[in-house]
Amino acid sequence: MNIPLNPDSKDPIWTLFGKVIKLIDSRSFQQELARNKLQSIERYQTMLKIILLASYFNLEVSHVHSEVENREKLRKFLNINNPLTLKQIREVYSRKNEQKYLELALKTLNKLEFKKIRGLKTILLDSTAIIIDLKFNGKYISKQTCLDKDYKRGFSTSKGHYAGFQMTIAVEHETLRPLAILIYPGSPNDAKIFDKIMYELKKRRLLRKGQLVIADKGFYSACNYLTGINKYKIVPLVFPRKKPTLEVLKDKIINPLDYFNYENKSGTIYQELRNRLFELLPKWEDLRRTRWKIEKVFEFLKENLGLGHIHAYTKRSVYKKAYLNVLLLGILISNGQNEIKEIYTIQNFT
Repeated sequence: MNIPLNPDSKDPIWTLFGKVIKLIDSRSFQQELARNKLQSIERYQTMLKIILLASYFNLEVSHVHSEVENREKLRKFLNINNPLTLKQIREVYSRKNEQKYLELALKTLNKLEFKKIRGLKTILLDSTAIIIDLKFNGKYISKQTCLDKDYKRGFSTSKGHYAGFQMTIAVEHETLRPLAILIYPGSPNDAKIFDKIMYELKKRRLLRKGQLVIADKGFYSACNYLTGINKYKIVPLVFPRKKPTLEVLKDKIINPLDYFNYENKSGTIYQELRNRLFELLPKWEDLRRTRWKIEKVFEFLKENLGLGHIHAYTKRSVYKKAYLNVLLLGILISNGQNEIKEIYTIQNFT
């Protein structure tokens, strides 16, 4: 349902989105646009305001554009002096590839002021399905049907079979700041993605020695425990499955060869990380609530920002929408919505 957009400075919904507009108009954000070679900065700012406003209220971009054209009060609130046509907005939106939007989102979030945490921060990992809104008239979606498409057939335990993509995201546990995003067609096994998301975090200099990374059973693999400890020097707390038992797992996670080199300190580090891992693994059920935070992040992205079923069918359009929605969520969280009860408050508002 398309609703009229009438900004009210006393309404907390509009007050919160006003902070998003303030960020987009800031000099630091303009510099980030320029660094990512998103020229015609004013046009990109106008486009982002309309796209993010559409996501914020879960509306069609065409309706938001119509409201901006017809309501002077809304244009003033959004600080749009030179409105663009709907065709121009779509042209600006599609001008650059999706990687530019990923860099814009993550680098902007990295500079925002979140709640300050002392010491090593815990990182949460999880994946979710991005389902595209296709109408197959009840027909079965075969893998062959998707061979020449950007999207693939996937499977989710909560949604069943679907056509679309899978998004894996890493967030700080304490602040819910998004740190890294990976999107793949279909639903690849999470265990195979663990090394890739860790590499992204390391590349962005967001991993610290001895850091705790919590992931659910989907990422489970004895190889991932070894990868986390040996390659990234972290404590990879991937929730275990019933089999193998912890004793069998201890035998599988063996010492690296340089552990026996007395001149190399990595053996000591390895032993410390391994001991810490097996100290936490028997208590993994107590940490379920800790990982529950990232599930609320996904719930908010899907139910409130329209990422549950999206009207986009190409890789570029799906990835861009996902990256910008994560950017919007991060901005909202940085402006005080950094607790689960406060995210619930936003859900009740919208």
